[in-house]
Amino acid sequence: MGQIRALHLSHTPVVLPFAVKALIELGVPEILVDAGPHVELTAAEIASRIVTPTGRAADSENLDRILALLASHNFLRASVDSENPDKRKFAITSAGGLKYFVRNDTKSLAPLLISQLAPDSMSPFHFLHDTVLDPSIWLRAHGMHPWEHTEKYPEYADLFNRGMAGSASSLMSSLLEKYDGLGSLVDVGGGTGESLALIVSKYPQLRGINFDQPHVVAKGVQVPGIKHAGGNFFETCPQGDAVFMKWILHDWSDEKCVSILKNVYKALPPQGKAVNIDVLLPEVIDSSLKSQAGFQIDVVMLILLQGRERNLSRFRKIAADAGFMRVEIMAVVFGQTVLEFHKS
Repeated sequence: MGQIRALHLSHTPVVLPFAVKALIELGVPEILVDAGPHVELTAAEIASRIVTPTGRAADSENLDRILALLASHNFLRASVDSENPDKRKFAITSAGGLKYFVRNDTKSLAPLLISQLAPDSMSPFHFLHDTVLDPSIWLRAHGMHPWEHTEKYPEYADLFNRGMAGSASSLMSSLLEKYDGLGSLVDVGGGTGESLALIVSKYPQLRGINFDQPHVVAKGVQVPGIKHAGGNFFETCPQGDAVFMKWILHDWSDEKCVSILKNVYKALPPQGKAVNIDVLLPEVIDSSLKSQAGFQIDVVMLILLQGRERNLSRFRKIAADAGFMRVEIMAVVFGQTVLEFHKS
C-alpha cells in the first residue's frame, strides 16, 4: 500500500490538474453540461463536438484516456457497456466538480486553474525546499516580488485577475446576505472590484469603496455606487462602516497582517467590524478532504507569497494585536470561512 501511495504521489499532483486544463481548452465541460446530467456520451460523441483549429477531427481515443483519468477521481461519472467494454460513456454530475470549469460561466473556476498552471505560477514550486533554507523563494525564481511581477507583466496580471474574479463570483453569491444595513463598505485589496460590484448590485443603497494598488484600480469595473481608491494598505485604509477582506491576510506574515489590521481598525467606527474570508485550518490535523485542501493552499501561499493560512487561534492573536476585541465565525462557504473582527 505504501508503494502504491508513493507511485500515486509521483504522478497525480501534476497530471490531474493538467488533465482538467486540457478539457477546459477543448471545451469538454461545456459539451457535457449542455448535454445534461442524465446524458452519457462516448469519447467519440464528445470529440465530434470539439472544434479543432485545423478542422481535423479530434482524436477520440486520446480523449477517452483523459476522461477516464477524471472519472477515476470522481470528476465525471463513467459507465461501460457490458457487451462492448471499449465503449465507455461519460456524464457530468452535480458533485463531480467538472461543471465548475465551464469557461463562459461568470462563476467559472477555469481562469483560476489556468492561471495557477501558468509557467510564471509554476516555476517557484521547484524551489519549495528553499522555504526551509532560504525563504526568499519567489525572488530566486523571478527576481522580484509577486506583486511587482504582476505589475511588470500585464498579460500574467490579466490572467491572475480573471482567475481571482471567477473564483470570487461563486463565493460571493452565497455571502450577499451579510451586508444588509451598512451605509458604506470598503473592500481592502479588492482588485478590479468584481466582488464589491456583486455586493452593490444586491444593495444599491450601499456606498462601496474598492481599495487596492493604483495600477490595479486603474482597470477597475465602472459600476454605479463604487468608488475606486488607490493606495497601500500598509499605510492607510479608507473609512467605512465595515471593511471587507477576501484572500488578503493569507498573503502575509503575522507581523504584516497586524500592520494591515491596525489601519483597518483606525478606519472603522466604534461599532465597526472587519469581514475576512480565508481558509480556516483545523487546530488538529486530520485526513479529511477539507483539511487536505486547506494545508495544500497553505503550502501554495508559502511558495508564492511567503504567506500562510491560519487556524482560529492564530486569527484571534493577530486580531487582538491590532486592537480588535473579538473574532467570530459567521459562515463556511466553498471551504472558505467568513470571520468577523469586532472593535467592541
